[in-house]
Parts: sequence; structure tokens; C-alpha cells
Amino acid sequence: MNRDRFKPLFALLLIFCAAPLLAALVSPWIYMAVQSRAAEVMQWVHQSEAAGTNLFWADIADSVFTSPFRRVNDRIVLILVLGLLAPAYRLSGMGGRADFGIPKRRDWLRLFGIGLIVAAASMLIVYAIGLFAGVYGPVNVDGDVVSELLKIIIGMLLIGVIEEILFRGFILTAFRKSFGPVAAVLLSSALFAAVHFIKPAEPEITNRWFSGFLLFSHPFSGAGSTFWPEVCTLFCMGTVLATLSTWTRSVYICIGLHAGWVWVMMLFRLFTENQGRLIWLYGPGEWISKGWIGPITALIIWAVVFATRKTWMTLGAED
Repeated sequence: MNRDRFKPLFALLLIFCAAPLLAALVSPWIYMAVQSRAAEVMQWVHQSEAAGTNLFWADIADSVFTSPFRRVNDRIVLILVLGLLAPAYRLSGMGGRADFGIPKRRDWLRLFGIGLIVAAASMLIVYAIGLFAGVYGPVNVDGDVVSELLKIIIGMLLIGVIEEILFRGFILTAFRKSFGPVAAVLLSSALFAAVHFIKPAEPEITNRWFSGFLLFSHPFSGAGSTFWPEVCTLFCMGTVLATLSTWTRSVYICIGLHAGWVWVMMLFRLFTENQGRLIWLYGPGEWISKGWIGPITALIIWAVVFATRKTWMTLGAED
């Protein structure tokens, strides 16, 4: 047996074991440091909101300095995962930008745009049906709309770039080198879905050195009643993205797709609210992933992608 083929798996263990453990160690100290300045910062936030100035930065400060312990830990884990990518990459034995799904291509922006358009079109159809069926109704937006839209744009790009390079770039490549393409698509999609449900309960003690480790006691306690439609949506969408990444030999289209889906969902979350109709299908909120329309949409997209596979493979062959 060629042991080198499993080097990428050891690299994944470095990321998914070391990052949570290190975060558990440092989270209490960072959380206490943030809390020590929270009153001062929040006073500035309230003053800014009252004056209508610095609203964008005030929203960010509000998010940082009012975050519960669990949210602080989640952000530290993400930062550590990104920081450990470089040593994990060297440990994996992989080489070149292509193994992260970001090869040098002159048409990368075109691929991103194609993914963005396809995502926006597919998601708008789903939400348009929801509007027509009375699932969603308009809502008045409080605060600075421009600031909210700017946060949505930044958020969608960050989510698309970070998650696609990590899951459809490095992780998918690691599984493919160890187990082959089909298993890699399924395993990376299952991991993608599972990671989104690591929502531990807030620990009762947040000011002791061991507080971060208390999060490990109930890692999935926040999964909620919509677990099954959400996990099915994430897994199915993950297979679509992983397959497209394999066929196009990059994550550029996937970044556009992921960002576009998040963008439309965030927009509808901002401008509409769920009216409590067809909850079994559309879910109880504005995220379609919480209802069975999520996996249904994902399967339809998957069927369309598979039917047009030659087009996607041709895009992958172009430099």
C-alpha cells in the first residue's frame, strides 16, 4: 500500500483537530479581553447609531463586542483553520495552486461570473415562487440600507472564497488523492454538511482556562428542529459544488455559485419575512435551507448540471 496517498488525510487531521483544541485554549482569554472593553465600545456604538455616523463600523463592533462565548470560539477556530492551511498543505505532499482549486487561469473572473449568474437565477426563481405563493411578505428595513447591502456583499464574498478554497479546493483534493473522485465528492460534501451543524451550547462558565473545552460536551446541541432538511440541503449543494469543481478543475465557478446563493438568501432575509405559509416546504424563516424546498432545489440544480456536464467539462479544459 502506498502510504503517500494518505498524507493529505493526516493534513486534514491537523486542521480539524489542532484548530478546535488551540481555540479552546485561547478562547477564554480572548473573550475576557473583549468583554473588558465591551462597555466602552458599545457606548461608542450607541452614540454612532444615534448620530447616524460610522454605521458600518458600528455594526461590526456591535457584532464583535456582543458576541457570546461560543461565537467568539467559532471565529477563532476559523482563523486558526486558515492559519494552519499552509503547514497542512506542506504536510499533505500536495504541490501547486491547483491543489487548492485556484490554478492560474486568465478566465477566472469569467468563471466566477458564470457561477454568480447561475446561482442568482436559480435562487431567484425559488424565492419568486415563494412570493407568489404568499410565503414571503415585504418588511420595512430599519437602519442604513446601503450599510446592510455592503455587509451582504462582503459577507457573500468571504463565505464563497473561504469555504470553497477550503472544502472544494484543499479538502476535496485531499480526499480525491486518497480515495478517488466519487468518494471524494461524497466525503467532502458530508463533511461540509456536518461542520455547519457544530453548534455547541453556551458554557455556564466562560472565565476559566478550561471554558473552551466545555464546548466539546454538546457539539450539536444547537442543530434545531430543521436538522434534516438543512443537512440534506447542505449535502446536496455540496455534491453540486464538488462535482463542478472536479469537472472545471478549479473553484472559480463554485465561488460564484456559493456567493450567489448566499447573496440572494441574505437579500430576501433583509427585505422580506416569512408569513408562516407552506412551512413544511419553505421552512419557518427566510433561509430556504430550513425547509424541504432546499434539497429539492439542490437536486434540480444537480440534474441540470449533470445534463449539461459536457459544457462544464469544456470550461474546465479552457485556459
